[in-house]
Amino acid sequence: MKRDISLEWAGNPAAEERPATEVYASVDTGAGVASDPDPSGTRLGTVTARRAGRSLGRLSIHGDGEAAVTTQGERADRLARRLVRESRTGEVPATAEERDAFVRMYRRAAEQARAVGARVLHWSGTETGPEGEAARALAARTTGEIARIWTVDPNGWWPPGGLPAVRVRALPPPRVGLIGEGAELTVAVEGDRAYLDAGEAITAPGVAADILAALVAELVESIRRNHPNVRELAVFEFDGDTEGTVRQALPLAGLRIEHRVWDFELALD
Repeated sequence: MKRDISLEWAGNPAAEERPATEVYASVDTGAGVASDPDPSGTRLGTVTARRAGRSLGRLSIHGDGEAAVTTQGERADRLARRLVRESRTGEVPATAEERDAFVRMYRRAAEQARAVGARVLHWSGTETGPEGEAARALAARTTGEIARIWTVDPNGWWPPGGLPAVRVRALPPPRVGLIGEGAELTVAVEGDRAYLDAGEAITAPGVAADILAALVAELVESIRRNHPNVRELAVFEFDGDTEGTVRQALPLAGLRIEHRVWDFELALD
């Protein structure tokens, strides 16, 4: 008989330790991991979803209970990659099982938040991911777009016309990326995917959007030439990075938005 998804609620500040340690052990690193401290002292607890004893994901719930509570989920596979410091941290499609788990976890989070007197539950995530699935299932509303994930297939891309000429050079190995025109771009390549977090991997103070677009185009061309197996370059770009210059530059370089990251809000009264 098919076993259903079960939920575990741990309502104490140390509730992070078991799920993190469990996932760390699942990737067979032979090491342990300490619990994630809660410097604000406002963690209400953690919801963990399982099927047949296997962890599918977890939600950490924070807040004082007087008005709003914030929760944020993490899938077990993504947590495992982060714990072992793998570079591939971009958006990975969720399975139907994970989507089901997240709907149930956010529903439980809403129950727990309501029980401590909160009137609103907040979380964030992509509209195409399990967080967005939970928002639709629970009739939460979007309160603002906070980030975007842009993608391009280097092998199916052609340099857009009209970009200015730029002078660049490759970063010294083992780093992958380029430097030039007062900017530096670093990309992580893993298998058939390359990933770039704009807030951490693009340094371009005062660089105009068209110059940055030309640099991104040079980066895509470099990936196509030196890493022909890469089928996707994904760029995580969010509000506040380089005063919106990255957001202006990426479409000029031929990238398109694959996912949008939203803030969600669920009224509890």
